[in-house]
Amino acid sequence: MRRVCLVGAGFISRTHAEALQYIPGVRISSIVDPRIEAAQRLALDWKVPQAYASVDEALDGGEIDAASILVPPAFHADAALPFLRAGKPVLIEKPMAASSSECNLLLEESCRANAFLGVNQNFLFHPAFRRMKKMIAEGRFGKPSFVDCIYNVALRQLATRQFGHWMFQDPGNILLEQAIHPLSQIASIAGAVRDLRAIASAPMEIAPSVQFYPSLTVTMSCDRIPAQLRFAVGQSFPFWQITVVCDDGVIVADILGNRLFVHARSKWLDAVNDLSSSARTAALILSEGGRNAVSFGLSSLRLKPRSDPFFQSMRDSIAEFHAAIDHKTPFEAGGAFGGMLVATCERIRDEAFGQVARPSVPVRRPPGDTFDVAVLGGTGFIGAQTVREFVQKGLRVSVMARSIENLPEVFRNDDVVLHRGDIRDEAAVARAIGGARIVINLAHGGGAGSFDQVKEAMVGGAEVIARVCLARGVRRLIHVGSIASLYLGPQPEAVTGGTPPDPQAERRSDYARAKALCDQMLLEMHAREGLPVCILRPGLVVGEGGSLFHSGLGFYNNEQHCIGWNEGKNQLPFVLVQDVAKAIVLASDADAIDGKCYNLVGDVRPTARQYVAAVARALERPLRFHPKRPAALWIEELGKWTAKRAGGRRVPLPSRRDILSRGLQANFDCSDAKRDLNWLPVDDPDIFVRHAIGIYAK
Repeated sequence: MRRVCLVGAGFISRTHAEALQYIPGVRISSIVDPRIEAAQRLALDWKVPQAYASVDEALDGGEIDAASILVPPAFHADAALPFLRAGKPVLIEKPMAASSSECNLLLEESCRANAFLGVNQNFLFHPAFRRMKKMIAEGRFGKPSFVDCIYNVALRQLATRQFGHWMFQDPGNILLEQAIHPLSQIASIAGAVRDLRAIASAPMEIAPSVQFYPSLTVTMSCDRIPAQLRFAVGQSFPFWQITVVCDDGVIVADILGNRLFVHARSKWLDAVNDLSSSARTAALILSEGGRNAVSFGLSSLRLKPRSDPFFQSMRDSIAEFHAAIDHKTPFEAGGAFGGMLVATCERIRDEAFGQVARPSVPVRRPPGDTFDVAVLGGTGFIGAQTVREFVQKGLRVSVMARSIENLPEVFRNDDVVLHRGDIRDEAAVARAIGGARIVINLAHGGGAGSFDQVKEAMVGGAEVIARVCLARGVRRLIHVGSIASLYLGPQPEAVTGGTPPDPQAERRSDYARAKALCDQMLLEMHAREGLPVCILRPGLVVGEGGSLFHSGLGFYNNEQHCIGWNEGKNQLPFVLVQDVAKAIVLASDADAIDGKCYNLVGDVRPTARQYVAAVARALERPLRFHPKRPAALWIEELGKWTAKRAGGRRVPLPSRRDILSRGLQANFDCSDAKRDLNWLPVDDPDIFVRHAIGIYAK
């Protein structure tokens, strides 16, 4: 039984842990993460006996035969080297390392210690791509002569402006994070890249003087045949297709659709051949789609193992790595292959981007803790606007966030002090608050997985902040929650700031339930311990820096189609981000508002139908709102629940109350916020549309 150590306890580690359950002769013996709580939580979830805070501790503990390196790319080399030096086989998540020099160091150590080294280039093992490789190897359409790949995908971090992510910290990182996937497939077919030409699109500025290139085109000469890559991220229509032109046909792999089809000739004359070959291609596409649908259904019912193509690619990549160790055979994505890909990304970077300056925002730590205001979670959508409002008032602002790279211009102001930290870290929260008299909590704490984990992150983080505020004697804590904490289905009375959190929160989604518990906990601390807290609950916040495709309108299978929570005819509680920021600043000065709650909903409230139509006009895109009856949505959810339970999964019964609340049919009365805070949100429809939607017009 091979004992595997997982280094890193983030999202991808859970996928590795699940994949390893399918591989005979292998078990997870330990998990390493400097955040020991995260390592222990993952170990508990997967029944792993040991959790460590460092690689050295894990190696000293023994019981390790191989390691999987699952930390961020900048730490790949440092995490892998101790295992290689100890002669342990190592599988590294792509990219192999953050630079070709680090890759060379890993390769040298692997050779010196005779330690097996592989890279998890999982899309080499994607089901459709593997079928393509098999078809090429069989020579069914002659020899390949050219490879073309179109990689046109969305990028969640770009859409949500999470510019602190590693992929935005250097212009070439996006290639190591994303382009390395299609490049691995191209190299698998065409051979190692010998020469290339790369042309980038115009850059976009994601922070002052920080440029990001969302697309480029690369033409490559490879060992076997030439190739071309069109690479684009942040795109609205996801499309990833590899086309191999052969002497007697063309093979096409649709990676996102997990389909393989061909264009080939028949025995007939041209007039009939056109119909015959078209029918054959159409039949292949239809059969591939049908196979995927059947596979999904059987997997949902637990009649076959998990079958989504991403997981299959991960499982098969990891399995092939361990099989190569067992049989002492080459692994396609070995260290040399992984190093070649990183070097290729660097060549593309240098060719396409040249020398790009990337000034970073320094972490300014003043000699004292003389802050007027502390804004926790202050680098996000609402936070940036709030910090801007405070700076314009001439106040000194302390800002804490988990990531502080590539921030807007306001964060370079001399009156803004940046701190990196998590709201669950009491010491970090105390440093960020310092001697500030006003504390704004905009950090929801993250959280994913079970409700207990969500609650720990959101409610636990809010309590840490509240405790520090009590200990420091702050004048006011302004907790920025959400109207999601309220029940917002049809009801006779208007919803006001005095409306209590949903009394049946256990029947709501995990997010709404945690928000309601946050409100209850803080109000109880005010009543019991005198916590000077005011709770602000923004509605559907829109404006510059946010997303046009707000989940408050409905469920988005994709950007183009919004499945409404209801028929979309009721006015929705929209509010501009600048109006929310102004309310936060006003609340910091207002009198006699401790222990009170205020809902922040603007005076311009378009329906879901009207809003989607306005976005479609502004973007010049065929966007559609699809009305749904709440009862129909609930029945659909019951059907999904039945299928999951039949497959043996433990999932909560769908709540009709939650669906009705998502429809936002409640009427809001925000006169209390206007009166007590002297708040005047935008009431001109033209101004609202210009700030909410018009800024995104082409």
